[in-house]
Amino acid sequence: MSELRVKNSIPLGIAWLWVKSSFATFREKPIHFFAFAIAYVLFSLFPFFGAFLAVFVLARIYSSADKIVKNENFDVALNLAEFFRRRNILSYALFCMGFDLVAMSAISETLNSWGVNTSAMNPTTMSDPQILYLLVGVSIFRHVFFGISLVIVSFNPEVKILQSLMLSWKFIIKNLVVLIFALFLLLPFLVIPLYLSMLLAVSVNNPIIFGFAAVIMLIVILLFISVTAIFSYELYQDGFTNEEL
Repeated sequence: MSELRVKNSIPLGIAWLWVKSSFATFREKPIHFFAFAIAYVLFSLFPFFGAFLAVFVLARIYSSADKIVKNENFDVALNLAEFFRRRNILSYALFCMGFDLVAMSAISETLNSWGVNTSAMNPTTMSDPQILYLLVGVSIFRHVFFGISLVIVSFNPEVKILQSLMLSWKFIIKNLVVLIFALFLLLPFLVIPLYLSMLLAVSVNNPIIFGFAAVIMLIVILLFISVTAIFSYELYQDGFTNEEL
């Protein structure tokens, strides 16, 4: 019998290897990963239930990255039924849906307390710095709260939700410096192109340039989803070990 545990130490230099490996894995099957990212975006458009379906798409990306590492072939099909049969992933998806329901309710209540009519939100209202800080803060909290727990659940059927969260938090705390350095190296390749394409799209009146910027922005968004998911897989691969009891 074995138990999943966080490794005692990870060298700082591995941060750059995570970044390189994430992009290298993506380049092996870019069309496949783009297809998965498109499905993720489409599912995410559905309120609450979208968070449920998005979990299975992420699990598919993790599985695909693992197959590439093991030199195994895979197709572009989502194969969601395979993950629906996994009780711990199904429970995780339900948990995410509940978490998002609570988070959206909290955001709505906060905005109402500020006198913002949430039923009449528009781009001008959304550009308010106070509202942007709130949304960004909630997003950061969500990512830190869940961490790489879904990756843990995806490759360890016996691990439950709470256990996966505890392992993820332990990994983050033990390797905070390495993780911050890795994100510092990773995000410029994704965030800066996204910011520039968005800036170009909203600042020009020429429809051709706008269309070009919009296409670039969409590609970067899909790349962001794919690479960050693969990046999470890399963290799991190098940050955990199964030890015999």
